[in-house]
Amino acid sequence: MRMGRVEDARRSIAWALQVDPASISLPAVAPEIEHTRWTELFKYPRSIIAGCLTGLTQTGGVALTLWMVTLFVMVLRISPPEASKLAIWVSLAAVAGRFFCSWISDALGRRASGMLTCLLAALFMSLAGYLNSVFVGGISMFFVMIVLQNFFGSGNYSIVGPYMGELWPSRLRGSGMGLVYGVGNLGKFIGPAGLALIAGSSSYVAPKATLDAIIPASTTSASGMSSCRCVLVHRL
Repeated sequence: MRMGRVEDARRSIAWALQVDPASISLPAVAPEIEHTRWTELFKYPRSIIAGCLTGLTQTGGVALTLWMVTLFVMVLRISPPEASKLAIWVSLAAVAGRFFCSWISDALGRRASGMLTCLLAALFMSLAGYLNSVFVGGISMFFVMIVLQNFFGSGNYSIVGPYMGELWPSRLRGSGMGLVYGVGNLGKFIGPAGLALIAGSSSYVAPKATLDAIIPASTTSASGMSSCRCVLVHRL
């Protein structure tokens, strides 16, 4: 209605409520038509900074995802097909984490649940590096830590994802979310290249993983995830 699309607004609400559009009453006086420009986003610099940093927390998670099968092969000394099967369990843990974090967000509140889940994700990512050679009852603690990290790390986006949209006034929500999430996608380049740099690889296109790089790489990814998200959740 703010954009002058009165009947579209009526049909949209009727569809959401599953009722006849004719049953939706509209105000006698329509709101003044507004023309929103995306450049208005820059009137909210704190929201831009907070949103971009939220998006950039993908850096560690994406880097881990792209290196995961290689790391399983190297650390667990298994074949690539076996490593790929283990990656399926990691992905299922991430799906379960989304449901868990959606629930805990309402149960504990946005700030508490965001702090808790991002810190746990960072802790498990760091521990994965330090426990890469530890087995308990024949089970690799490296694998267990990666599963737990994905449960909380991926699940945490059920909390910070909506947050990236809530940073903006309703009229700028689409443009604002698009901008900060788009900037956050730079993490998908920074993460893998950063791990290559930490590993001391001479090739950023086809870097070679080494066991010596696991601890510093996991610690670096964990610290970036925890610090950025804690600052952002604190702003809620």
